[in-house]
Amino acid sequence: MRRFTDPLEPTIGIRHYLLGVLVIVFGLVILSPFLIGLIKTALAPADSGIEELSKYVSKNAYFLVNMLPFVIGLLSIAFCAKVIFQRPLRTFLTARVHFDFKRFFFSFALWSALMLVSFFLTFIDYNHHLVWNFQSDKFFYLLIIAILFVPIQTGFEEIFFRGFLVQLFGKSTQKGIYLVLISGALFGALHLMNPEIEILGFTAVIFYIVSGLFTTLIAILDDGIELSWGFHLANNLFGIILVTNEWQVLRTDALFMDVSPPALGWDMYVTMFLLYPLMILVFWLVYRWKNWKKVLFKS
Repeated sequence: MRRFTDPLEPTIGIRHYLLGVLVIVFGLVILSPFLIGLIKTALAPADSGIEELSKYVSKNAYFLVNMLPFVIGLLSIAFCAKVIFQRPLRTFLTARVHFDFKRFFFSFALWSALMLVSFFLTFIDYNHHLVWNFQSDKFFYLLIIAILFVPIQTGFEEIFFRGFLVQLFGKSTQKGIYLVLISGALFGALHLMNPEIEILGFTAVIFYIVSGLFTTLIAILDDGIELSWGFHLANNLFGIILVTNEWQVLRTDALFMDVSPPALGWDMYVTMFLLYPLMILVFWLVYRWKNWKKVLFKS
């Protein structure tokens, strides 16, 4: 089986990937804001900004609008795969013949279980104040939207950062450690615009960078994004459906509301220094990553 970072077509060069990046950026930076602007015009006063749309629509509607760029982004990558690279979209997801759903759901289940344990521990942590927030008329709509669109949101980010960009930089270097560092840094940079960065400070940026390093590492070692996508989906669904707050980037009608003051809790450090290494160890044992030195340190 080929390595996930291996170039597929000798005739496809970096210029083709850069053209693909331009197509994707066009979808995210120009087309998506244009469509969101049309939605804002229909639902909010003409003199209000796009960021003020949340004042005039429900949280579910605003959440749905925020999913639009990811839909456009995923369609852009699919267009690039078909037109520019002339190969299946699957080749940006995995080096295997078929996408491995067993890997995907195993990662999803493992991280969901660890997140639930962490969530349970917050009940006995005096620094957290969780309020029951269930509203049936809002929650079930949220559940439907999340099930339909969060896989698209996380799928786009995983395909773009752990698939498309890893293969782009893989044209220049096949050392996996460089690809992990580059993708992790870019993933952290993407989240610099999130409101929690301004509230929590630079340590939150470190958390996003470490998360990017973790997901890229398991994608490269496993030759596909099945594990990283399953993890990412479980992580985001947890923060959208189960517990939310009023200062993070996506504010939803989740089951619980964390009303404690914004702060970097112990759970963030436990995640980075205990749970991520534990996940790597479990994957290592289950999928028998025996050639990790060659993948990470040899061209």
